[in-house]
Amino acid sequence: MFVNPANLSLYRVYHLEGLASFGPEARRQSYGGAVVDSSTSRLAGGFGGTWSQMDPDGIRRQWTDLRLALAYPLGDRFHLGMTGRYMRVNQGATRGPFGASLASDGTSGEPIVNEFTFDAGAAIAITEQLRFAVSGRNLTAPGTGLMPLGVAGGLGWSNQTVTAEANTLVDFTTFGAARMRMMAGAEILLADRIPLRAGYRYDAGMKTHAIGAGAGYVDRRFSIEVGGRRDVVADHPSTMISVGLRFFLDSGGSSGSGGGGESDGF
Repeated sequence: MFVNPANLSLYRVYHLEGLASFGPEARRQSYGGAVVDSSTSRLAGGFGGTWSQMDPDGIRRQWTDLRLALAYPLGDRFHLGMTGRYMRVNQGATRGPFGASLASDGTSGEPIVNEFTFDAGAAIAITEQLRFAVSGRNLTAPGTGLMPLGVAGGLGWSNQTVTAEANTLVDFTTFGAARMRMMAGAEILLADRIPLRAGYRYDAGMKTHAIGAGAGYVDRRFSIEVGGRRDVVADHPSTMISVGLRFFLDSGGSSGSGGGGESDGF
């Protein structure tokens, strides 16, 4: 739902999810949750949101991100989805080095962002093991790097035990010209219960290289996952650590021929 809404209808599930992430350098923290229902009918839906904060003693940025998503399968192999998104960002308007200055703060007051927009996506099961997806993000082009206009695409393969994927995102807003972010990752599922993950990310806009790793436990009733990402080449390296918990109220498997587990990279 937070990446590609078309994924909602790929699997018949009804689950609740909670998540949290932390970044020590800017004292960033984020908390959120979501509920997804794709088992009641063919029209899948989900609602979720996050509250985040960074640099509480500096710019004191806080933001709320709410999303309502719908998806529908067109046959067994093609899925379409759309997400309505609302984002509000507050930031101290006199916290820059020049005080109450547009040159320093970029805005004369709060909120600095208060926007509605939408995302749209498609997912295609090419074979039972190979999947392709594409999505457009912030398609009303709000004109801010906090909600950049973007296009993402990805290709993933899974045989239920091993999963590999590669995806890319093109940001048309943040840097004044299109900049690409490329990612690749793999997962192995041990004993049908323990996923182990590793990945790599290159951000052409920020000129950073990062590596990530994660692990978890998956059961028919719940799952818990922990992951981390660290910049290994960057002017100002940063770290992100995340924790996710899901409760599966209903899980009926794939609604088509989509293959393995749902890919966050899509």
